[in-house]
Order: sequence, then structure tokens, then C-alpha cells
Amino acid sequence: MKKVKKSNNRKNQQKARTSQKTAQQPKKTDDKTNNISSKRGNTSSEDLSSNAVRAENTQKKADKSLVKPLSRDERKKQKRKELKSRKRKRIARWLLTTLIVLGVIGAFIFGFIQAMRLGVFDIAEIEVVGNEIVDTDAVIAASSINLGDSIFFVDLNQANYNINEIMGLDELEISKIFPNKILIRMVEKDPIGVINFDNKLYYLDKDGDLIEDSEYLRKTDIPIIYGVNSVTADAIGRSVEVDPYWRFNIVLRILNELNAQGFLAKISEIRITADNTYEILTKNGTIFTVWDYDNFIENEAYINTNLNKNTSNMSINLTTGNQPIVKTR
Repeated sequence: MKKVKKSNNRKNQQKARTSQKTAQQPKKTDDKTNNISSKRGNTSSEDLSSNAVRAENTQKKADKSLVKPLSRDERKKQKRKELKSRKRKRIARWLLTTLIVLGVIGAFIFGFIQAMRLGVFDIAEIEVVGNEIVDTDAVIAASSINLGDSIFFVDLNQANYNINEIMGLDELEISKIFPNKILIRMVEKDPIGVINFDNKLYYLDKDGDLIEDSEYLRKTDIPIIYGVNSVTADAIGRSVEVDPYWRFNIVLRILNELNAQGFLAKISEIRITADNTYEILTKNGTIFTVWDYDNFIENEAYINTNLNKNTSNMSINLTTGNQPIVKTR
């Protein structure tokens, strides 16, 4: 009996296992069917979207085919309309630009007129640069430019001519500095000497023309000429009449030769003496005495040697012949 029961139990267990397996198998098949249906759903949606795109493209082509092409006259009319439209735009831009420019010009003119009325461009300063001997007021007066004149009405060419006509400068430049200044740049002629006569100084160039006359010494590195009897100076830039002229002419020739040799700056004075000799006084206190220009040229090498040595406080008489007479002062 026990054996029969055991066999029955085994049979029951086997039935239970088979029933469990059969219960599990439908689930797997359901999963497979679900996957297959999802894949079919995706492919069907993609097919629908691609079909929609194709349908849209075909519709566009159909619409284009329905558009009637323009005739030749219609194309010409359309082109003319486009050209007219462009032309109107160009004219509008040109008018706008013209109005802006005219506005700016008008504002500038208005501001300029107001500035003229207020005297902004009236000359308030005249500056003279480079004058060591010539007086500043004399230069300004010669230019004929006045304070208060409008800077726009100043004739620089005429002012340049006026100054050069009177003064005979080496260089002259006149310029306007806006809004109200005149600048006069000048280079004076190098003076060869200055005549001291009757408490007045006459600055002369190498030709004996007057550079400036003054009551005080303005330049200290040029020789002073003493011993003339009279001086007549009509105007700046004109020749000076000196009495005795022939003696002054000898002095002028000696000064020009000293200048050519580079020794003019070492000479302090030249004196025309009563015994018809000429004394050349150096800044070191040495005096060279000569008869005339020829006597000076004969002893020029000796004079230049002593000037190079800066011989000081000696009296050297060169009028006695070949041998100079040298004395201590």
C-alpha cells in the first residue's frame, strides 16, 4: 500500500510541473507578439510621414505647373516698375544727403557770421621771432598789419613785400594762426659792425647798408666803429652816408676781411684816429695799428697768428715797416 501511495505522489508532482511549464509558455509567446506588433507600428508611422512629404512635394509641383508664365510685355512692364522703384529710392537718398549737407553748411555759415560779429577773428596778437637787432615795433609797423584787423583780410604777400622793401632781411615768413594771431619769422642780415655817433648806434651789413638804428647796444659780438665825423641814414635797408667816406670804406673792407677769416667775433672796436691810422682793438685788450687796408693785408698773417693765440693787453704797431713794434699796454 505504501508503494502505491508513493507512485501516486510522484505522478501528481509531475503533473504539477507540466502545468507550471504550460502556464509560463503563453507569456513568452505574448511578449514576442507584442514586439512584432510594435515594430509594425513604427514602420507604418515612418511610411505615413514619408508619404506625407511626397504628397506635399507633388502638390508644390502641381501648383508651379498651374502658374502661368509671364509674357514678354509683362516682363518688360515688371522690369520698368523695378527700375522706377530703384530710381525713386536713389532720388530719395540723394535728397536726404543734400538736405543734410545743406544743413551742415548753413550751420557753419551761421556760426561763422556770429563769430565775425563777435570779433573772434580780429587780430589780437602779432608776434615777431628772430629779430636780434631790428625793433619789434618797427617790424610790425613795416608790415602794415594792425591789431583789430580781420585775419581773413590780411594780405600776407603784401606784408612780406613791405617788410623786405624796408629792411632787406635774409629770410622772412609771415603766417596766420587762427583764430586771431599773426606770426612773423625773420632772419636778419648779419651785421658787420655798428657805428657809434652822437649817442646813437647804426648797425650795418657787409655792404654798408643800414640794418637798424638804436640808442642802445643790442648785439655785443660785433665791432663798434669810432671816429667818424657824421652819419646820415635815410631808412633801414638803404646805404649809410659816413663822413669821411673814404676812411669809413677802409674800415668796412678790413671788417669784411676779418669776417672772411673767421675773426670778426674777436674784435671789439675799430677806431679811426686823428693821425690817419686805424686801431683794431681785440676783446683780449690787444691793439693792432695799421695805415690802411693794404698795410692790413701785408700784416694779415701776423695779425691772424696773434688772434689765434689770443694775445692780450699788447700794443702792436704795424705802420713802421717790416718789423712790428710790440709794447705792453
